[in-house]
Amino acid sequence: MTNNGSQSSARPGKQAIIAAALKCFHERGYEGSSIRDVAQVAGVTGAAVYHYYGSKQDLLMEILEDFLAKSIQATKDAVSRVGSDPVARLFAAAQSHVLWNTSDVAASFVVNSEIRSLSPENRAKHIPKRDELQRIFDDAVEDGCREGLFLTPWPLEASRAVTVMCTFVARWYREGGPLSAEEISWRYGHMALSLVRSTRGPQMDLPTYGEIPIP
Repeated sequence: MTNNGSQSSARPGKQAIIAAALKCFHERGYEGSSIRDVAQVAGVTGAAVYHYYGSKQDLLMEILEDFLAKSIQATKDAVSRVGSDPVARLFAAAQSHVLWNTSDVAASFVVNSEIRSLSPENRAKHIPKRDELQRIFDDAVEDGCREGLFLTPWPLEASRAVTVMCTFVARWYREGGPLSAEEISWRYGHMALSLVRSTRGPQMDLPTYGEIPIP
């Protein structure tokens, strides 16, 4: 591409601005960051940011919506691959959720800590999508209870505990640590089954990261 000095050729892509906003929100918090901060990190002017986004709130909403949409799809894909068995579905959902949140710990932190910073209108748009993700876990647990595979007396509370447990791995996970994300996700899949008092382990091919018996 020839550099003709036009404004469009010099304008940064949206992704560079989103990456800068994510860095700011992660390190300084949403309230502690400004459009000027985002522009400085991205190496652009404030006007360049406003070319794509009308406000800081718009930036936050795009980060949250993109991460959550991909999280939902990743979890649905993981569950669909293992079939109808509730035990395998819950195990796969837990694994997928750990792997997704550890794939970008900065985005996970912002998405799960800055919902409080959404405007009432944006919060009303966002919460149903968060509930859609939770419903994948709820369905597996409720089906398992109906089939006598899970013995928890509190299906929905247990399901939410599993989701929160898997989400918050990103708060302490560090790449290069003693356990890989895959190993952690495997362990958390088993802990999810323990939490719902599963009567057996998942009947599917799994890697071996040490024996964790499920009664």
